[in-house]
Amino acid sequence: MNSSRGERKCALMLATLVASDRRQLLSQLPPAAASRIKRLVGELQALRLPIAELAQALLADEVVGLTSETSLDVEQLIGLAAHLPDAWYARVLAAWGELDRSFCVSLLEPSRGAVVARELGRVPALPPRLAHALKAEAMQLAAVERAA
Repeated sequence: MNSSRGERKCALMLATLVASDRRQLLSQLPPAAASRIKRLVGELQALRLPIAELAQALLADEVVGLTSETSLDVEQLIGLAAHLPDAWYARVLAAWGELDRSFCVSLLEPSRGAVVARELGRVPALPPRLAHALKAEAMQLAAVERAA
């Protein structure tokens, strides 16, 4: 039986959880997908490898930005707009690929939003390490703003 790349990633992440948490998450999936992922988790566990360490190494780029320590909420991102030039603000938005950028742009003053939207159109896909560096800098700027 073939599995998709997403199912394999899911299985690797789920294999790092305690059984009760894994069962709860699997129960929320469609039965066919849950069955395939459960089989993959079993195969991983049978390997007797340090699954948590492997998952961290193999999926590091997948989970960057998914925790509160490495992510900003929309309000914090909009707050950064007050402190960054339009071109850099566009790059910060580009770094958060999982974010609805058009929504963030729509929250800006209309003429500023138009400039940021144009800049976003010019920003190519960011390499993962560059996106990570931009996120880290944005997190630092947001922390400074919160402290002020």
